[in-house]
Amino acid sequence: MKLLIQIFLAFLFVTVFTDNIIAQNDIVLKIDGTEMIGKVIAIGETSINFIYKDETIEYKVPKIKIAKITFSSGRVEFYNESSSLADHHNKVAILPFAFLKNKDNGSSAMSKKIQQETYSIFNTHKGVLNFQDPMTTNRLLGKAGIGAEDEENYSMGELCDILGVEFVVQGLVSLEETSVSSYSASNTNIQKNDKKPAKTFVGKLFDNSGTNISTSRSSTSIKNYRTTITMNVYNDKGENIFSKDHESFWQSDDAYKITLKFLAKRTPLYTK
Repeated sequence: MKLLIQIFLAFLFVTVFTDNIIAQNDIVLKIDGTEMIGKVIAIGETSINFIYKDETIEYKVPKIKIAKITFSSGRVEFYNESSSLADHHNKVAILPFAFLKNKDNGSSAMSKKIQQETYSIFNTHKGVLNFQDPMTTNRLLGKAGIGAEDEENYSMGELCDILGVEFVVQGLVSLEETSVSSYSASNTNIQKNDKKPAKTFVGKLFDNSGTNISTSRSSTSIKNYRTTITMNVYNDKGENIFSKDHESFWQSDDAYKITLKFLAKRTPLYTK
């Protein structure tokens, strides 16, 4: 009996002690479900300053990553209340594709062009899925302040929540020049002249008469490329449910279009 009482008192002590520790700290609940226990030092326009319990390093946490803050006083502030899975269900967003040309970052216009082309491929074979228009996707990313470099600071689950979708398609298109093919061609022009002989004994017997033959030559150079594409699909839990690389057989600079379709057909999002 004494042993049971001692165990109960120990359990009660631990519970009260733990509750007191939590009550003395602020709790930041992130939209991915993780908790940060410590102290909120300051709240800015786009982020908060936070120090973990028993630590001294100050961190900046973007507000778009926060669902709510429970302060030690008991007051609660809500920020980004996560949409329910029902709202996300069967919705897909396609992120702007990373684009490399000869190992250098390509233009944002090309990234968005590939994004739009990928959307068109999937949207014509969507089945029960609802593919978000790329303009809406990019607007939501811009509103959240997420650019090409910021994307690495967020999990794919967080991006799904920000975009309000169940799945996101992410990829990389790489073009690397391998060789240059040169082609030449000639063009022969034949022109007849029906002028009569000139009435003179000096100079040519015929003045610009007969047949004139001229030949022109032209050459064309075509660059050949190695095209490699990586395509990934993530769900709103941050799980990678599809990942595949493929190198195109074709060597033109627009070979990525065929390769995009090749990969899209193999994802679980493509309906034949």
